[in-house]
Amino acid sequence: MPLNFKPIHCPKCNEKQPQIRKPKGWKEILWGGNTCKNCGCKMDRFGKERK
Repeated sequence: MPLNFKPIHCPKCNEKQPQIRKPKGWKEILWGGNTCKNCGCKMDRFGKERK
């Protein structure tokens, strides 16, 4: 499982994201990023919302 070394917060709800994450799809596996468990926002590995 990929690691985030810097703290990332959701751009919508400001929920702190875990350092150890489980990718939810191919984009997250290949390019990194996360899906917020609180609001479902998809973000890149830098914490910016993906369209």
